[in-house]
Amino acid sequence: MNDPHSSPPRRAPTWLAVLALLLAGTVFAHWLRERAAASAPAVASATPASPPAAAAGSGDRLLRIRVRDSVDGGALDANLSIHPLDDGARVRALATDPGVRGARSAALAAGEYELRIGAAGHQRLSARVRIDAAQPLPLTVWLPPTVSSDALDRLALKAAACARCAVFAGRVFDAASGAPLAGATVRSSQGGRARSDRDGYFELSAQLPAQTAAAEALPATVDLTVEAPGHRGRELAGLPLLNDARSLIVDLEPGQGLIRSDRRHVQQRARASADLQRPMPAADAASAAASAYDPAQPATVARAQRLAAQSANVPVPASIRVGTNCSGRSCSSMSVYAFEDYVGRGLDEEWIASWNPQSLAAGAVAYRSYAAYYVAHPVNSRYDICASTSCQAFDGDSVSATVAAAAATRGVVLTRDGASAAFSEYSSENNAWDDPSDGLSCVNTDLSCGNGRNGSPRNGWPCLSDEVGRGRGCFGHGRGMSQWGTQRWAANNGRDWRWIANHYFNGNNAPGGQRNAYLANDGAGPGPGAVVLEDFETGVGRFDSAPTYSGSTVGISTASLAQRDCATRRNGACSLRVLLKDDPNVATAWSVRLLSGGGTPANNVELIRAGGKVGLWIYTGGSGLRAALSIDDSDGTERSVERAIPANQWTYLEWTLGDDAQWNAWAGASNGRIDAAGVRLDAVWLLREQTGFDVNLYLDDVQIVH
Repeated sequence: MNDPHSSPPRRAPTWLAVLALLLAGTVFAHWLRERAAASAPAVASATPASPPAAAAGSGDRLLRIRVRDSVDGGALDANLSIHPLDDGARVRALATDPGVRGARSAALAAGEYELRIGAAGHQRLSARVRIDAAQPLPLTVWLPPTVSSDALDRLALKAAACARCAVFAGRVFDAASGAPLAGATVRSSQGGRARSDRDGYFELSAQLPAQTAAAEALPATVDLTVEAPGHRGRELAGLPLLNDARSLIVDLEPGQGLIRSDRRHVQQRARASADLQRPMPAADAASAAASAYDPAQPATVARAQRLAAQSANVPVPASIRVGTNCSGRSCSSMSVYAFEDYVGRGLDEEWIASWNPQSLAAGAVAYRSYAAYYVAHPVNSRYDICASTSCQAFDGDSVSATVAAAAATRGVVLTRDGASAAFSEYSSENNAWDDPSDGLSCVNTDLSCGNGRNGSPRNGWPCLSDEVGRGRGCFGHGRGMSQWGTQRWAANNGRDWRWIANHYFNGNNAPGGQRNAYLANDGAGPGPGAVVLEDFETGVGRFDSAPTYSGSTVGISTASLAQRDCATRRNGACSLRVLLKDDPNVATAWSVRLLSGGGTPANNVELIRAGGKVGLWIYTGGSGLRAALSIDDSDGTERSVERAIPANQWTYLEWTLGDDAQWNAWAGASNGRIDAAGVRLDAVWLLREQTGFDVNLYLDDVQIVH
C-alpha cells in the first residue's frame, strides 16, 4: 500500500537500468551454461558444424571417426549417434568434419559409450568405445551394403575365363580428405599398367606362371605400385597371384616418395623368420584348460555327448573392433567391421585362397571362432583383436574364393561349453615331427606324438592320427587345426568342411583334453549369398509397428508388443522380441500380421524373384506356433504357406519366391504366385490356437538370398 505522505520516488538514470539488465543477462546465461554442462544429453548425434577443436574438460578426449563403404572404400554420409553407458560418460560435442568426407569428431568425457552407425543402403553397426586417460585411436567404421554386390564374382569369372589370369581391381583415395583420386597410375612388376577413373577405380590383370607349380608350393607373387601426383606412392609387395579376383582399397597420403607394404602371405613371411603366429597368452591358456575334456569328470563327458548329438546355438557377434597398423598387439588405429564381413575379408590372409573350397570353408569356421572368442575376451579395452599375426592376420582386401567360403559357413563357430565360441587355435603344419632340413620354424614344445600324428600333449592337445601330414616337418605350434592338413583332406581325400573341422577339434567325436570343440549354429540356414535385411542390433528397424497395428491381426490384445531384446538372440547381440497376449474379449485363434515398413511397400527393400528366398531365424518357448510371410506383388499381396515353429530352439524358416506351391492369394487381385520381377516384404505372420498364456517369440536376421 502506498504512503500518501511520502515523496514521489526518484527515477534512476536510464544508463543504470540498461547496465542492470546487461548484468542480469550475463548471470542468467552463465547459469544456463552450467545447467547444460551438468545435464549433458544422454545421446548425441552429429551436426553439420566445425569439429570441436579440443575437449571441454581436462579429462575429456577427442575421438575422430570416419565412416566408409566396406566394399569400395567410399566415404559415407552416415547417421552417427553416441550413447553414454555409465554415469561419468558425457558427450561434450559431436560434429561433422567439413574437411574430410564421412568424418566426425566427438569430444567425450572419460567413460564407456556405444556408437550406432547407419547409412542409406548399408547395414547398421554398433560398437563400444572406452575413453580413458590415453588419447583415443582414430576410428574407421566400415559399413557393408545392404544388398551384396556381384562385382567381385564377375571379376573372378573374368579371371577364370583367362585360365592363367589374376585380376586386381579397386579404388584409390586421398587419405587426408577421403576423396577418390582420378588419374592415379597402377603398375605391376610384370609391366602391366592401369589408370584410375574419376571414381578412383582401376582394374589390372596379371599372369600366373606358365609352368604348373608343385601341389604344395606357395602361390607366385606380384608387386603393385600405385602413384598419384602430390601423393606418396604405395608399393604392395608380394601379393599372391591367384586365378581369382582381389579387390583393393588404396589410400595415398599427401606428400612425396614411396611407402612399401609387405603383402606376402603369412605363411610365406613366416618361412623367413621364427614362426610367431598366434601365440597363446596365459589368460587364454587358462580359459581353454578350464573347459578341457576329462573322462574322469562326468560333467565334461555329458557336455561333449550333448554337443555331439545336437548343434548348439551360440551367439555370434554383430561387429568386431580390429586394431590396425600394428606392431605385435600394439596398434595405432582401429576399425569396426560387420563380423561376417571381417571373416570374409580376413580369411585369405591366413588360408591360401587358391586352396580347395572345403579347406577354405573349414578355415572360415576356425577363423570365425577365433575372432568371436576375442570379441568376448578383448585384447584390451580399445579393440577386440589385432590385425597382425600376434592375433589373427587381417587386411581389408577381399578375394572371391574366401568371401564365398565365409558365406557358405555363415555363423558357424566351434564351442566347448555350448554357450560361447571356443578359442580355436590353428597353425600351418601340425605334424608332430621336426624335419631338420626344411628350414621351417617348429615351436611345438611337445613332439611326443610323432610323425603322422598331430598334437602337443604337454599343452593340453592329445595325439591325433593325421596321416596326410606324415613326412612333413612341423611348422607352427601343433595345437588345433593343421592348415595344410585341411587342404590335403579336402583336395586329396574328398572330405568336406564339417568332417575336417570335427577331425581336428574333436577327433570326429573322440574328444580329449582341449580337442573337445564342436560345431555350433550348424542347423539349416540361408546358405551363401544371404543379405540381412534386419538384424535388430540397433533397434527394431522396419518392424516398428505394434503386433495389433494391422487391422488383419485378430485374437491378441493391445498389450502385446514388439521390441528389441538383447538377452535372447541367434546372431549378434540383439533380436526382436514379440510378446503376444490373448484378447479375453474374443474367442478366436491368433493371427498376427507383424508389419514390415508399416505396411507401406516403399519402406521395404526390393526382393528379386529370380532365385530369391526370404527367411528368418525364430525362437519360441511355446508349442503350437506357426509362421508365414506376406509379399507385396504387382497384382496384390500374396501369403505364403505356414511353417511350424519348433519349441525351445532357434530355427531357420525360409520361403522361395519363385515356387508357386509356397504361395496363396490373400489380398487385392493376388493370384497365389509371385509374378513381378521385384517385390517387397509386407509382413511376418505369427499364428496359434487361442491360449490364455502369454507367448514370447524372438526373430533375428530377417534376410533374403538371391
